[in-house]
Amino acid sequence: MNTTIPGIASLTTLIWAWGCSNGVCQSRADLKMNVLYITVDDMRDYVGYLNGYEGKVYTPNIDRLASQGVGFTNAHTAATVSCPSRNAMLTGMRPSTTGLYDNSQWWKAVHPEIVPMPQYFRNNGYYTAGAGKVFHHTPGNNPPCSWDEFQPQVFDDPWVTSEWPVEKYWLDYGYREPRVAYPEWKPGSSITELGPEMDWGPIPGKEEKDYGDVQIVNYARSFLSEKHDKPFFLALGTFKPHIPWHVPQKYFDLYPLDSIVVPEKLENDLDDVPAIGRKLALANKDYTIIKDSGQLKQAVRAYLASISFADAQLGAILDLLDKSGYADNTIIVFWSDHGWHFGTKEHWHKQTLWEECTRIPFIMKVPGMTTAGTTCDRPVDMMNVFPTLISLCGLPVKKDLDGHDMTPLLKNPESEWQYPAISEIKRGNAAVRSQDWRYIRYNDGTEELYNRKDDPHEWHNLASDPQYRSIIEDHLKWIPSSFAKPVPSKDSYFFDPASYTFMERQTGEFIDGRK
Repeated sequence: MNTTIPGIASLTTLIWAWGCSNGVCQSRADLKMNVLYITVDDMRDYVGYLNGYEGKVYTPNIDRLASQGVGFTNAHTAATVSCPSRNAMLTGMRPSTTGLYDNSQWWKAVHPEIVPMPQYFRNNGYYTAGAGKVFHHTPGNNPPCSWDEFQPQVFDDPWVTSEWPVEKYWLDYGYREPRVAYPEWKPGSSITELGPEMDWGPIPGKEEKDYGDVQIVNYARSFLSEKHDKPFFLALGTFKPHIPWHVPQKYFDLYPLDSIVVPEKLENDLDDVPAIGRKLALANKDYTIIKDSGQLKQAVRAYLASISFADAQLGAILDLLDKSGYADNTIIVFWSDHGWHFGTKEHWHKQTLWEECTRIPFIMKVPGMTTAGTTCDRPVDMMNVFPTLISLCGLPVKKDLDGHDMTPLLKNPESEWQYPAISEIKRGNAAVRSQDWRYIRYNDGTEELYNRKDDPHEWHNLASDPQYRSIIEDHLKWIPSSFAKPVPSKDSYFFDPASYTFMERQTGEFIDGRK
């Protein structure tokens, strides 16, 4: 902002001028940075700046953000399924530390002592607000003590009735816009065997303004138009490109069917994969059903359309920030919880330890620090975000975190970085991604090793070749030395969303989740 102040301006005036634009002001005596934390769901490396898709993908706003900050090109999730990934990111602790390995667990019931990222910011003077899928999308994973305000949102799947437990929990939690069940589900994909969740196409009669992710943008519009006297931590979680791939037709129109590229795959690719890896790959039949129906291109198209829809929501949020007056003092974090397979390794969906599933878009913009349009190819995982934000915002060091401060990489993306990226799925299975290698170790001691430079598709498992033993040993030391026992599932507890309390069914132990 160009502001001329004659004479000797007071420090108070200078601070106020720096914090005002377009009629929105933020008084910041301590000059702490705000945080805009944006997460998307199931988005693999099919975005422009990562070049993960071999065809043309339309992600102008993700690429715009990358052009303004640091785009990480070798970033990986800490866990390759939603709930553990988000729990790890927001607690700063790996699944192997917490025992939170799958979607069936409520972290607050078993770890009431953990202070997650938004609550930590709140405890240290920040105003915390959120909307959408930030933690996993049930109230039992979204403790009110993390937020000064929060807007729940649910999936755009109109064929799930309001009696669905997730819906009921949000109603008890204060959500007042239940979905209306359509009288009959008719698959947009025409593949009835897949069911309503693994479906795609526009929702008949639904305008774009009524989609759930647009409501999250509307929340951001309201929040960013207000004056905030405290620094804020604003978390926004959009649902797309998570299945079902229901987005408006105009996003499908971006991708003519004859332009769609289906990922190249190797026949018998699982022959050199250990038994546990094969089991993960063949865990469901969706790939076979879609392939046999002749609709692989249609499915990839629907995923790309959903990515472009998510990109449009990001663009709207960035526009709102730019107009708000807060942009020059707001750190932006953009990431996805994990990737997605389209038939490689005979797999569809997530929950593997290969590149398709671990590699994610990850961008950070720090005003006054990051150089616009830089990329960083150092291997990083999402455990590093919490300690980095603590450092950038001048908060007290939190000693129970598993990650490392990435500030040196934000200042200079070519800085030395000694840490690999580590991803987990289920107990005892982990991947280590270094600059040029991927090492996988399963809970029975079986292994995979891939030279990413020579074998970018991960087709040739080198783990059994003695000449690579020293490389394996270098990576093995990064595998967690122990894996926590899986914590009890949701079914082990009675949960009252209204009071946000849990009771262990067998022992009657009472857990207060409000603290």
